[in-house]
Amino acid sequence: MFNLDDLPDFLLVEILCRIPQKSAVQCMCVSKRWYGLVSDPYFVGRFLRLRSDNQVPIYTYFLFTNPKKKRKLFFSDWGKEPKRSSDLSLLSFLPPFQEPPAVSVNTRGGEPIVVGEYNDLLLCCATTWFQRYYYICNPYTKQWDALPPPPQCYKSIRVGFICDPYYNTTSTTSTIFQLNAEYRYSVVRLLPEFPGLENSSSSQFKAQIFSSETGKWTESVVLSPRSFRFDSLACNAGVACNGMLYWWSAAHADDGSFIIGLDPYSNNSSSTGGDHNKYYLRFIDKPENEDGYIDLVGVCNREGCLRMCLLGSYGNISVFDFKDDQVVDSAAAGKWCLVGETSMYPLFLEKLTREGRWVDKFMGLAFDPINKDKIYLEWDQHIFVLDIRLGLFWEGWEPPCSFSPILVGRVAFPVVLQWWPTPVTRHKWTSSSSNRVPEGHGGPRTRSSTRKRPRSQNRRFLIAEIKMKIR
Repeated sequence: MFNLDDLPDFLLVEILCRIPQKSAVQCMCVSKRWYGLVSDPYFVGRFLRLRSDNQVPIYTYFLFTNPKKKRKLFFSDWGKEPKRSSDLSLLSFLPPFQEPPAVSVNTRGGEPIVVGEYNDLLLCCATTWFQRYYYICNPYTKQWDALPPPPQCYKSIRVGFICDPYYNTTSTTSTIFQLNAEYRYSVVRLLPEFPGLENSSSSQFKAQIFSSETGKWTESVVLSPRSFRFDSLACNAGVACNGMLYWWSAAHADDGSFIIGLDPYSNNSSSTGGDHNKYYLRFIDKPENEDGYIDLVGVCNREGCLRMCLLGSYGNISVFDFKDDQVVDSAAAGKWCLVGETSMYPLFLEKLTREGRWVDKFMGLAFDPINKDKIYLEWDQHIFVLDIRLGLFWEGWEPPCSFSPILVGRVAFPVVLQWWPTPVTRHKWTSSSSNRVPEGHGGPRTRSSTRKRPRSQNRRFLIAEIKMKIR
C-alpha cells in the first residue's frame, strides 16, 4: 500500500511544494516530520520559486470594520468581478474578540478593533479607547502574539505598525528569494506632550515605540519643524511606506491639510549629537493651489511611494504620488505628482434625476495594493471602484453597514496574502505571548468548535487530498 511517509525527504518536499498554499500550511499539523520539512527555509524558498515560475497571482482582500458590531468584521475579494462581502468573526481566535461584548461603545474601553496592517499581518487592540493590550496576528494561519503593555495608558493616541517583509526578491537572470526569518517590526504610539493638551498647538510630542528586536517599549521626544494641534490628526492608523510611518490631518482641520512622517528606526543620532531619545517628524504639505482636504493616504506598491487622495468641492477627486528622495526620478524628488483627477458630480446629478435625492457625501476607503489605478470609495451606502487614470466608476456591492458613523480609526484594511504566509513567532516578553489561546481566556465560542474532527481524521483527509493531486 502506498504510504507518503515512506518517501525520502527530498521527494516528499517536491510533492508538498506543489500543492496549494492552504494545504501546504496544513501539512505542518500532520506530523513532526512534516512540520520540520514544511517549516524549513529550503521548503519555503522552493515553494516561492515555483509560485514565481508559474506566475501565480498574489491574492488580496479587504477587511472592513463594522461600526455597529466591531467584532463582526467582514471582507471582500476582487477578481475579474467583485464579490459580495462575507460577515464572519474573522479574529475570533484572539482573546479580546472572545470576551463578552461591551454594554455600550461609551464604556471606558470600547470594543476591540484592528489598528494596523502590513501585507498579511494585522495589529489589533483589545479596546478602542485607552489602548493598552496589542496583538500581532496572521488571520490566515491564526497565529498570534501578545505585546507587553505600554508604560502608560491614554484615552486618545495615534498608532502605527511597520514591519519588514518576510521575504525579498532580487531579479537578475532568474528570481532569487531571500527569507527574512527574523523580520523585525515596530508599533508606534504618538502622543501629545502632556495629557489634556490635545487641542493646543505644539511642536513637541511624545512617542512610545515597541521594538520586536528588544521586546520593550521606549518613550522618546518627538520634535516637529512646525507646530500643530494633536487633535488635528485624523484618528487613523499610520501608513507604512519606505521605512516610515505617516499620519495625516483630519478633514477641515484648523491647521490645514498636511502629512507627518516618523522613522521609528532612525533614532536621529546623527542629527541630535548622539541623543537617542529624540525623533524628528517630517512635515509634508498638500500640493499647492489644491483646495480639497486629505481624505485618504496609502501606498502605491507598484511605484513604491506614498499616495494621497484629495476630496474637493463638487465631488472632485484628485490622486497624487509623493516622489521622495529615494525614488530614482530625482527631478521629481520630494514633490507631489498628479496621477489623475475626476469628479463624482455626474453621479450626484444622475441620482437626483433618477431617485429625487441629492447625495454628495462620500469617502475614500482604500487604494488597491495590486492595481495602482484603482481606488475604493463609499457613496450612498454602496462601494464603488474608481479607475483614477481613466476617470471611470463602476458599482461594486452594498456592504452590510454604512461607514458614515465611523469617527475613530480606519475603515478598510487591504490584506495581501503572500505566496507564503508570514509566520508569527512566539516570544517570551510576556507570559500571555502565545500562538495558542491561553488558559483563562477560553476558546472560540462557536458551534463548529464542538464538531471539530479529531486530529487523526484531519490527517487522513489531508493525505487523501494530496494523493488525489498526485494522481
